[in-house]
Amino acid sequence: MLVGQKVQMHCMGSLDEKKYSWYHLNQTTSMNIDSNLTLLVTTEDSGEYKCSERLSNVSVSSTPKDLVTMEGQSVTLYCQATSHPPSVVWSWSRLDEQGGWQEVGIGRELTLRLARESGQYFCQAHSKILVLTQQQQSPFHTVCILYFPMTGSVYAGVAGLVLVLLAWVLLLLVLLWFWRQAKERAGQETLAINSAPAKGFTGPAKPPKGRSQPQAQAGDEGEVYMNCGETNQAYSDLCPAYMTGDDTYATLG
Repeated sequence: MLVGQKVQMHCMGSLDEKKYSWYHLNQTTSMNIDSNLTLLVTTEDSGEYKCSERLSNVSVSSTPKDLVTMEGQSVTLYCQATSHPPSVVWSWSRLDEQGGWQEVGIGRELTLRLARESGQYFCQAHSKILVLTQQQQSPFHTVCILYFPMTGSVYAGVAGLVLVLLAWVLLLLVLLWFWRQAKERAGQETLAINSAPAKGFTGPAKPPKGRSQPQAQAGDEGEVYMNCGETNQAYSDLCPAYMTGDDTYATLG
């Protein structure tokens, strides 16, 4: 390259162009926050150039998201960034009782379980590319873990609550059993009433002595029963006493 010539360089990647930085390895600061770098060459521009993802928007999230958690339940903090170089060191710091910040963990996740671990935390991302360093800190994140001692009275209360719930369940099962029994008895009584013979029905009459019972003819669909015990004004009973001939009776009216 000759002095005075214009040089253009482009950083290839999938991120937005504003999330890249160009570095001249003879310098200690970034030259351009963009995926494109344009230079008007001077003698001082000689050397090696490197493009890298820019460390930006470091933040902290937590699971669960509840503001208050009981001791024994774990709270996990996650450190994240909108963009960052491939090699990043993540660290965690906590505000101690003296008002100073103390490093308490390394990595993108930090898990807390004890009430004494309540307090303010922040995550820090650190990246170093040769002699160039990027570093960014997240906003503060507050964690509150409450201490809840399980004394004998607490255990007794829990046990009593469990027994009450079991008693209610058993009572409901007993009531359900009685209800089903009553329903079955009502169904059986209804069936017995419907299947009982009608009042005054004495069953099929026996033929007179010496006379054989007529056989059902082909095509007959059932038996005919005769009531010889009483007469009815609305209809003439089919009584053998009124027979005028074989299979002939008094008028059926």
